[in-house]
Amino acid sequence: MNRLIYALAISFLALGPLTAAAAPIPSPGLDTVLVAPPSGYTELTSSSFHGSFTAHDYAVASDEAQAAEIEKTLNHDGFVDGYGKTWIHQASQRAMVEAVIAFTGGRGAKDWLTAAEAGDKSDPSYVRADAITGVNPYYGGHFKYSSSNTVGDVFSFVKGNDVFIVGVVSTKDDVLSLAMTQTKTQFDQAPGQTIPSSQWPENASKPVAGSFPLLAVGIIGALIVVAVVAVLALTMRRRSGMTPAMAAAPGAMGSPPAGGVQMSTDGKY
Repeated sequence: MNRLIYALAISFLALGPLTAAAAPIPSPGLDTVLVAPPSGYTELTSSSFHGSFTAHDYAVASDEAQAAEIEKTLNHDGFVDGYGKTWIHQASQRAMVEAVIAFTGGRGAKDWLTAAEAGDKSDPSYVRADAITGVNPYYGGHFKYSSSNTVGDVFSFVKGNDVFIVGVVSTKDDVLSLAMTQTKTQFDQAPGQTIPSSQWPENASKPVAGSFPLLAVGIIGALIVVAVVAVLALTMRRRSGMTPAMAAAPGAMGSPPAGGVQMSTDGKY
């Protein structure tokens, strides 16, 4: 876990231009479309997963070994911009991660959702599917991280040209209801689109032809493991008698994460 979070922190310090000058600009901005968590959650502004991210950032954090292919797939699907936030609830030792990824069109967003679902279901930490009503298209998953004794429930859905991800991690298997409620709220409040449908590639007068191989790549590698780190940090600080609000946030930008949190040998968590 240390290697992943530290790599994320370094990459976020060196963010370059998100897109080429001719690329569309999401409106409303992605930094305004994520819904707030329930009361009692504190935002980790120094978390390694906070703010804008590029296709390259996401690819490297998801799977360093396949980073080039993941980035290629993202760009092929029309990646425009990404934005994420992380929150913690100290009393319940929970962490919540939300993210939105804008694509140039709805087709690209759905293609990425399909690839992400395939990748997550092949992840060793995947346990079973989570179901939700009133949200479509989507997929959900229940994940268990045995090495850290944490569990998480994650939903990802497409609305317009955007992919949204909502995940909650806890030391107890008690966050599915919260994840469902937060996901439904995010779906209901998300804009219908952040790039006008008239500008989507599939609606162009001369659509681009050709096929592209599907690459199964999970979303949890870059997102939910950040929540796992936050939960572990809360647990360790509670055991040591430290006040989480007064301690440095896990994986702060430009510095390694809190001591004692170790990455598994496969780099997943």
